[in-house]
Amino acid sequence: MLRVKMYPARNGDAFLIDASGTYILVDAGFANTYSNHVAQDLAQLSNLGGRLSLVVCTHIDADHIGGLLEFFSTNGSLATRAIGVDAVWHNSLRSLPESTDVPDSIQDLMVLEAVRRRGFPKAPDRSASQITALQGSSLARLLREHDYAWNAGDGTSSIDNKTSPLNLPNGVQIQVIGPMFARLEALRSLWFREMRKLGLRGGALSSDLVDDAYEMWCSAAPQPSFPKATPIAAKFDRRLSEVYVADKSISNGSSIAFVLSTGRSRVLFLGDAWAEDIVAALKPLQTTASPLLFDAIKVSHHGSLHNTSEELLSVIDSPCFLISSDGSHHGHPDFEVLAEIVDRPASFERKLYFNYATTASKRLQEHISRSGARFSVHIIDDQHWIQMKGSDS
Repeated sequence: MLRVKMYPARNGDAFLIDASGTYILVDAGFANTYSNHVAQDLAQLSNLGGRLSLVVCTHIDADHIGGLLEFFSTNGSLATRAIGVDAVWHNSLRSLPESTDVPDSIQDLMVLEAVRRRGFPKAPDRSASQITALQGSSLARLLREHDYAWNAGDGTSSIDNKTSPLNLPNGVQIQVIGPMFARLEALRSLWFREMRKLGLRGGALSSDLVDDAYEMWCSAAPQPSFPKATPIAAKFDRRLSEVYVADKSISNGSSIAFVLSTGRSRVLFLGDAWAEDIVAALKPLQTTASPLLFDAIKVSHHGSLHNTSEELLSVIDSPCFLISSDGSHHGHPDFEVLAEIVDRPASFERKLYFNYATTASKRLQEHISRSGARFSVHIIDDQHWIQMKGSDS
């Protein structure tokens, strides 16, 4: 049995996977996503004797990590866990080899403290008083202080496309397909460049303060801007190939993407990964011209047209697509992505699941597939599991 719950995370991601009784939490949206939606399910799971085999923080972005900060700050110490957690995947600065041994001066510590004091970005509908407790604690610090098994150890190694497959109970296996280690190094380099501008001269050697400053800056890092469509290109029925521009966000490029397999079923979770990186990882696995078929695909970056390309959709397909977004951030999902998904020929019906009705999802309901392929649109809430049709039962 394989099923997924997609929580209302505003413009973020929060998923709970149940793979034959093995539970995996993938991101947790904002803090209020966790408090209002995820927490009650984890409490119920714990009361029934269950636990989380794995928690994945795909990358350091406020709409993915905020709820995990809330979870790990309230889940208790090793002896008093509200729910057991066997393993955590999270790439922070501590997860990368130190590039220098230059000690940090008092001036350097002041720079890092100033960044730390900024805290994490305030979530939608969350007052300043509600986030005070989170401002001083990075996820890295919480994992270390509360003795979690982090990246198969103490967090000093990374999770990337060279990571060995993780075998979990009940025949579940997770294969990491991204990020490439170079993407993690690029994010670290970007952070160092920005800290140098603020006056940092030392090596930012591993410490709680450095962990905090790194994650708080990354979670609020400005996103790259893209040119708006020209009047000629801004027609109503634009194709994805006409508007696709590859994502340039270093943070998104650092996303953990993976394939989860159990029995005859497999699902693809893409975080906010770059389309080109996923193509590079999966295209070599194609043995025919047909796309690789998954029981479900979590669409990258909330359905942004910068993270799903025509080439990527020639490599992957599924009868079930998961799109997490309320449409409040950059208008995600983009209709061109949704249309390209359903316009391709298929012998099966594609079901597209949304956790909010958006402008694009409403427009899709009126759309007719160019190939005549069958599809349906579903708006679901956090009370319902999405059952994978091809899963063992």
